[in-house]
Amino acid sequence: MPNITTSRIQHNQAVPRRLTRLKSMTTRIGQTLCSLIISGLLTTPALGYERPLTFETSRSHGMGGTSVAIADDQQALFCNPAGLGMRTTSAFSVLSATGDRSEDYDTVSDHIDRLSDADTAASRAANFSNLTQIMGKTGYQSWSTMAYYLGSTGFGVAGYYREAENFSVENPSSPLIKSRVDKDAVLTGSFARGYGESQILFKDRATGWWGGSMKFVSRKTADHTYYARDFAALTPGALRDTEKTGVALDFDLGALWQLNNPWKTTFGLFAGNLLSSDFSEEAGNLKRQFAVGASIRPLTGPAERNEKLLLAADYWETGEDSAGLAKVRLGMQLRLTRHLHLLAGLRGGYPTGGIAFAFHDLKIQAATYGEEIGQRPGEREDRRTSISANLEF
Repeated sequence: MPNITTSRIQHNQAVPRRLTRLKSMTTRIGQTLCSLIISGLLTTPALGYERPLTFETSRSHGMGGTSVAIADDQQALFCNPAGLGMRTTSAFSVLSATGDRSEDYDTVSDHIDRLSDADTAASRAANFSNLTQIMGKTGYQSWSTMAYYLGSTGFGVAGYYREAENFSVENPSSPLIKSRVDKDAVLTGSFARGYGESQILFKDRATGWWGGSMKFVSRKTADHTYYARDFAALTPGALRDTEKTGVALDFDLGALWQLNNPWKTTFGLFAGNLLSSDFSEEAGNLKRQFAVGASIRPLTGPAERNEKLLLAADYWETGEDSAGLAKVRLGMQLRLTRHLHLLAGLRGGYPTGGIAFAFHDLKIQAATYGEEIGQRPGEREDRRTSISANLEF
């Protein structure tokens, strides 16, 4: 007859060994993911389609585009899935909308809407005169909506849809108009896990998380350039015709560490679109991108004081041919009242700013920011306005 006491002792000894192996395996997985991200940062990303899949709230725009080390909301699904590990509560939303518009969009769009395809001398002259009036202007507009669920156990899913239009009229000596339109539909799922044991980072004990995202993307896109000889046949529909289509499946990885110090110093790593998956031969591919980020809360003392000021910095490598400083993003969030925050930052050398209002389940954010549209950093700024509204339960 077996010794029941001995069996129980052996079983009780086996459980801690299994837990130790599980923690060790989790740590190794996280370290492997971090190694992949770091190796990606040290190599030049493959150049891909020039308009990557993006999701940024107005809060991020107001804070200079920083997000890698401060993503613990729905933006974590797109800029660092490890941020889901910092959540302690669950939330869901069926209404999370963001709209962006450049200051010249209305003017450019109005002139485009007046175009005629009547192939006559009068029509050609009218189209030429119409487009010449917006020479040197760029019109940009995008809007997006997302429904999501974020769990308290490091899990999140979302459905996301975005449309973006960008029109520009260039070159007075030989006028041309460029039209770029994207319509993206995305299904994404993300998870985050802790390393299982605290680590020592910069002589401080740190808590760490790693995470991953899988996303399925459908894209309709247009990328047209028309010269003066084509102006007679131009119509608003031709400029917005998204005849190129494709679907892609890709993955993101991320990691976060938060130091156990009064500043709550946090470091983040992100690698997006690791496979650089092709939509189709004509629609291009998802652009691979890498980023590192850090954030601190420099006001020490009581918890209420510590939450008043957040400073963040990111460096993004997207494969674009631009100076290193143009890839640096700096951001600040200042808590003015319980419900109102002030946002400020620098993105690619251009100032950003905004406000964030939160009252119970409703969040409203507004920001202004600049994008470089010239060939060289600092050459031409496109000033844009961003507004977000989110109802979260």
